Amino acid sequence: MRGERNRKENDMNIGEACVIFHDIDSDKYTVDEKGLAIKLILDMETHNSVTKEMLIKALRWLWNEHFEWEGEK
Repeated sequence: MRGERNRKENDMNIGEACVIFHDIDSDKYTVDEKGLAIKLILDMETHNSVTKEMLIKALRWLWNEHFEWEGEK
């Protein structure tokens, strides 16, 4: 849920962050968990394990979560 900050970076490991990031559209995870996963992925030293498709999915999720433009579904 937006606004609830109940998880901290040290509550999630990079493996869990990768799983959530890969499945960013899933309802199994809260908005905060998804945001934290994205933050941990952004902070990784390298991004060799992150595909272009995964990045696009995360960008679409962020866009749909935070922006609403007239004429869009």
